[in-house]
Amino acid sequence: RKMAACALLALLALPKPSSFAVTRRAFVHAGASAVALGAPAARAVSGGGKDFSGATISGGDFSGQSLRGKEFRQVVALGTNFRGADLRGCSFFKADLTGADFTGALMSGVSLEGANLDRAVFKDAQLDGAFFTDSITAAADISGADFSEALIPPRTVALLCARADADGKNRATSVTTRESLACAE
Repeated sequence: RKMAACALLALLALPKPSSFAVTRRAFVHAGASAVALGAPAARAVSGGGKDFSGATISGGDFSGQSLRGKEFRQVVALGTNFRGADLRGCSFFKADLTGADFTGALMSGVSLEGANLDRAVFKDAQLDGAFFTDSITAAADISGADFSEALIPPRTVALLCARADADGKNRATSVTTRESLACAE
């Protein structure tokens, strides 16, 4: 517990990128979740584990699997099936996820920074607290996705809100996509 508290204090000292809207609630939620899940300090910050980093898993079927906290950094996962998978806390940093299917996946706290999301499907995915760059705008389907507390550049949120598929209610959380993105009515 002492290590987790130290990790949170260290995170508070980090500079916050000016291009991201980080709410106090989102930051506290992320840190508290990591501690509540019993994550060691290093895992709470980085996601921990090497697992799939740098691998080519294109066309793979990970549907319904528990891959919680696994590393998918710089993987090539073209058309990979992650439907209904538990991916909470995973890192997909700079991964090529072209055409990957994340329908109904649990993706709380996932890092998708710098990932290629061209034609990726996030229908009904739980993306609360996830970290995105502007590549999310290339996704094929975000209907029913729950982006609550996600860290998304403000200009990207505006583009997502303008999409026709920024609708629907997440089947698990009952939160609408537009509500989770805080889109203007």
